[in-house]
Amino acid sequence: MQAFTVNLASASGAGGETATVNLGYRRTFYAWCQITVIDSFSDFDRDNAAAIDIVRVDGALTPWRAAGGDHFGSPGDVSNVREGAMTGVGQRITFRLRAFHKADLAVLGVGMVLVP
Repeated sequence: MQAFTVNLASASGAGGETATVNLGYRRTFYAWCQITVIDSFSDFDRDNAAAIDIVRVDGALTPWRAAGGDHFGSPGDVSNVREGAMTGVGQRITFRLRAFHKADLAVLGVGMVLVP
């Protein structure tokens, strides 16, 4: 079994980051992501939020899981939170980490992919 990881950061006022794992060719995979740290520079309140997801596989958007509210779009919008873990077949798995109200919030996360 092979394992791949990518680190993602939203720090120092950056709004977010994407990172792609390229498996080299289409393969069966299991992917997941997690936030490893959230650091508020002032008050962690209603305007702060963070999200990490698997946004695309081979360029196609994954299904959305959260929408609306102060931070996300209408159902189906690309800004919504997508899959947090999934199994599938593909070559390029793209992870996305975002911090909302980024001026006072730093977030770090990791995306992981296992292939048989």
